[in-house]
Amino acid sequence: MKYLLLLFVFLSFVDAKIYRDGSKDVVIDDEARLMWIDDISVVKNLLNHDEAQKYCEELNFIGFSDWRLAKIEEFERIVYKKNTKTNINFAFKYNVPDGYWANKAHWRTFWYNADYMHFVSGTPYYDNRKTKKYVRCVRDY
Repeated sequence: MKYLLLLFVFLSFVDAKIYRDGSKDVVIDDEARLMWIDDISVVKNLLNHDEAQKYCEELNFIGFSDWRLAKIEEFERIVYKKNTKTNINFAFKYNVPDGYWANKAHWRTFWYNADYMHFVSGTPYYDNRKTKKYVRCVRDY
């Protein structure tokens, strides 16, 4: 019984890094101190890069108004290639195997291109900022 209790406590801490709060439609990354939106909007909103940035900056969701587009390094934290269907951590309920805009536009292309996470492969890429991609906003907590 003692070992079973220790195993339960250990598994609780392991799973606590990235987990879904279904009552708020968010996923929490405790280690990075990030809160990700995970509701139906993340599979419906197809926007260009400028529209995506504006969307996140103007968003008021579950009482917070400090949402933003994620950095590509933050997206890399939630990639999970063992999820062969969508290459995202299993804590996320909503995701499409497609591109999600990240915040960085590239000066070397005169801000013509911006980063995105391609959840088909779980790999970051960049594309023309006028292209429509999905949006998943994040905030620091």
